[in-house]
Amino acid sequence: MNQTIAYYNQNAREFCDVTRNADMGFCRNKFLHHLKLGAHILDAGCGSGRDAKAFMDAGYVVTALDASTEICKEAEKFLGQRVMCMSFEEMDFCQEFDGIWACASLLHISKETIVQVLKRFRAALKENGILYASFKYGQGERREGERFFMDYQEAPLKELMEECCFYIVEIFVSQDVRQGRNAQWWVNVLARK
Repeated sequence: MNQTIAYYNQNAREFCDVTRNADMGFCRNKFLHHLKLGAHILDAGCGSGRDAKAFMDAGYVVTALDASTEICKEAEKFLGQRVMCMSFEEMDFCQEFDGIWACASLLHISKETIVQVLKRFRAALKENGILYASFKYGQGERREGERFFMDYQEAPLKELMEECCFYIVEIFVSQDVRQGRNAQWWVNVLARK
């Protein structure tokens, strides 16, 4: 994980520039369908701040966090608010959020650690809170350059969420929305505490 964070620290500006304009509206709308206007959302692994800003502009309260100090700096400039710099393993929130948005961020968590992290997410959610998470579509662990990835398909993702006491609302597959990446696929989950 340290190597993955180091990658984001070294490539923060370029990464944010490339991902900031990716249109995640379809997935955001599915997530927001389960939340009341003004709800408190945790953007867990906020990256460029793209989704946090969209939520804020739509009238939601957003707490954003990321494990990369340099990504946090980029996101703070974009959002005009503080971004918490911490890893998911360091989170100790207790029933603070109506929803957690983990877009392309849990995919860096190993199979050994993911259950512990999802239990922290569950503890951070209020009763009946909603979680959105997305992973690259595939199977098992892999490295892409300096970054670690844990890929999932529908059935293993469903098992993982249920193991962590989440109720599945929906699992769906989507195409990568970034330019030039339409051959890549993602598996998305909406799950309730």
